Amino acid sequence: MITKDRLPFGYVTACYAGDKFMVGATLASMRHFSPEVPICLIADGDVDVSDLQQEYDLIVLRIDELPSEEMREMIGGSYRAKLAAMWEGPFEHYVWMDSDAIVWGDISKSVRTDLDFQIFWDDISIPADAEEVPTWLAHYYFNLDKLKNFDPDFEWRGHPYFSAGVYACRRNVITYEQWKECEMWGQKAPDMFKFGDQGILNYLVLANSQRGEIRTSRTDLQWVRSRDNGDIKRDCARSSWRFPSQVSCPMILHFCGRKPFTFNFRSFCRPFTIARLEHHRRKHNNLTAWQLVLTEDGRTLFVKMIGKIKRLMSGK
Repeated sequence: MITKDRLPFGYVTACYAGDKFMVGATLASMRHFSPEVPICLIADGDVDVSDLQQEYDLIVLRIDELPSEEMREMIGGSYRAKLAAMWEGPFEHYVWMDSDAIVWGDISKSVRTDLDFQIFWDDISIPADAEEVPTWLAHYYFNLDKLKNFDPDFEWRGHPYFSAGVYACRRNVITYEQWKECEMWGQKAPDMFKFGDQGILNYLVLANSQRGEIRTSRTDLQWVRSRDNGDIKRDCARSSWRFPSQVSCPMILHFCGRKPFTFNFRSFCRPFTIARLEHHRRKHNNLTAWQLVLTEDGRTLFVKMIGKIKRLMSGK
């Protein structure tokens, strides 16, 4: 269990039984490119992470051991599991990464601990003078008409809307009470907040920043599929199927949406596959590492196929 003595900075990720095979890649990349940065792994549900804890010298924070039963029930078994780091985590300041993201180079020097929340994106998503609400806002974040009933002063323009899968923040930048209030709003206005925790997190960060309650900024530290991947491809080509000794531009590679499995030929998965191989190579030879990766992906493909067949048979 986490003690009250917190460290100044670290990386945090999480896993449950279903994505444990992916988080090995995330951890391997963190440890390779930032070997001195401590890592916390949030374990959600009945998943054994003792092997990962030993391999990567992790601080493990289990959802089912949090002191508040109310908090355990609210965040366990959901995208909200990451919030354990915000309220009960071991670091005063941390970088959060979903298990479909890897570090590509040492990004720790670009993390600003003078900020309360650092958005890993560089563009303003909606111009300050926009007149129409874009349709993607209600799809990925929140229904603005419903939200205005609770916060009529919220300015929705001029912000960099961000993915909840990667960011840096100060512990308790969003208080538990603030989050609970938004959850209650969502109960009164169903389907107001979207994409798990993403809608609430964006609203609270942007609204609190707008009111001058927290200090935020944006930094170009995240690659996603919509961006050019030429530099990453060159990094991979120079290093074969290993982590490159040098990268063109240190970033977090976030494989949100289509997951980086080797059987998905429409997916640019090579950097993530490299990280998975490096994870397995810590205990196995190169051939066995490849066998393990392909076995994991074969199992995932089988589960997907069974699910698709069941949906077809049920007419859904």
